[in-house]
Amino acid sequence: MSLPGPVLIYTDPRYRNGQLVAESQLLSEWLAIRYPGVHSLGRLRLGPTAAVVSGIDLTPAQQAMLSVLNWYADAIILAPAEQLVVECKVAAKPSAIGEVLFYMRLLASTPELIGRLGVRFQPVVLFGEDDRAVGDFARSMGVRVEIYVPSWLPAYLMRVQFRGRGPR
Repeated sequence: MSLPGPVLIYTDPRYRNGQLVAESQLLSEWLAIRYPGVHSLGRLRLGPTAAVVSGIDLTPAQQAMLSVLNWYADAIILAPAEQLVVECKVAAKPSAIGEVLFYMRLLASTPELIGRLGVRFQPVVLFGEDDRAVGDFARSMGVRVEIYVPSWLPAYLMRVQFRGRGPR
C-alpha cells in the first residue's frame, strides 16, 4: 500500500527497536493523511548546542561534534495556514507535553527556521492511544492533541506494549 504525501525516512540506528519504528510510522501515516503534500521537516535539530563538558577545554571541532546532542522535534510542519511543532508517541505520555513545549523555546535559535518565525508555531502532541487525563493536561498548557489510530496498532500493542503481560 502506498500512502499519499510526505513520508519521513529515518536513518537513526535507534529506530531499529519496535517503539521508535512505531512512532516513525505513526507520524508518517498521520502526515500523509492530515497534511498531504505539505512540507515537513523530520527530526530537525533545534538551536545551537548548549552542551558543554565542564572543566575540559574542547577544540572547535570537538565542540561541533557535541551538536549531535541538539534536541530535535519529531516533525516541523510548514503548512500554508499553520506551522506546527510535533512530538509523537504511541502511548499518551505527559513527558511528550514537556518535550514539545521545550522545543518551542528552541525555535528562535534554529537557523533553518529564522525566516519562518514571524508566524506562530503551534505545539502538537500526536498519540496513537488516547488518555483523557494526558489530553486535558496538554490542552491546559496550550498544546494541541491529535489522536491517530493506525490499523497496525493492535498488533503493535500485542508485540510491544502487552509483551509479557497477562492475567495473574
